[in-house]
Amino acid sequence: MKIAVVVDSSANIPEKLVRQYHLIVINQPILFGNHLYREGVDLSSSEFYKRLRNDKTVPTASQVAMSEMQGVFTDLAHQGYEAAICVGVSGGLSGFITNLKAFAPSVKDLDVYAIDSMMACAAEGNLALLAAALVDQNYSVHDILKQVKKLQEATHFLLVVYNMRALSKTGRIMSRSPLIGAILGTRTILTFNKAGRLALVTNAHHMDNAFKKVKLMMDEKLLNSSVKQRISVLDANNSELNQEWQSEIRNQYQTATIETGEIGPFMGVHTGEKSMGIVWAPDWQDFLGSDVH
Repeated sequence: MKIAVVVDSSANIPEKLVRQYHLIVINQPILFGNHLYREGVDLSSSEFYKRLRNDKTVPTASQVAMSEMQGVFTDLAHQGYEAAICVGVSGGLSGFITNLKAFAPSVKDLDVYAIDSMMACAAEGNLALLAAALVDQNYSVHDILKQVKKLQEATHFLLVVYNMRALSKTGRIMSRSPLIGAILGTRTILTFNKAGRLALVTNAHHMDNAFKKVKLMMDEKLLNSSVKQRISVLDANNSELNQEWQSEIRNQYQTATIETGEIGPFMGVHTGEKSMGIVWAPDWQDFLGSDVH
């Protein structure tokens, strides 16, 4: 069976890997006022954060239209694909994947499997990369979905929001209590809960204290683990701090794969500039060739 893997642009997968694994990227729409941009097409991360600083217009994340997805699926069917595995940003941040699940049964000539990553950024990207790598190894759709589910359940995501104003405007958080932190000028640590919504973990004074708390939470999960980890350090236009966090993590987790990740425009609408995140999970490459039965 010829299987395509589709992922939305908020996963921020490097272009080199997109090409290597033949991923089909759906570019998320971002609105500044009445002007529509496409993440990764006519709105790069650097351009987005520059506009965020200088433009009085508050950006909003729109949704990919199902008519656009129908065009994608029609093209895939014409290319001989029989199935498409679609990995999307958490339904707690966007209605994209929920809409796609409802739309999938109406697609002709192609079986569509919609996966809610329940997270975002590298956490979502790792699921898509695993699916695509398993496609290359001729796994069945059933076995690919099973392995992706295993990785999803083992993935952790902690987000440090530099300023809660952006997230308070989008309403994509379970509790409004972190707004007190915003008033006090503290940094807010969030995670994705089981429903895929952003939920408060704790607050911290300054980013260095936030990192200590995040790393302590990660250490509690990993210090006694023998499983090789892939750790992604994410930043919203905060590359210098990203390298500092990576350096400290690398000193302790010397066998882990540690990489730089990005909080791009779609996620940046919710987090604002200077926010940070850490994603850790078993290395998805170690799922290749493993027994799925």
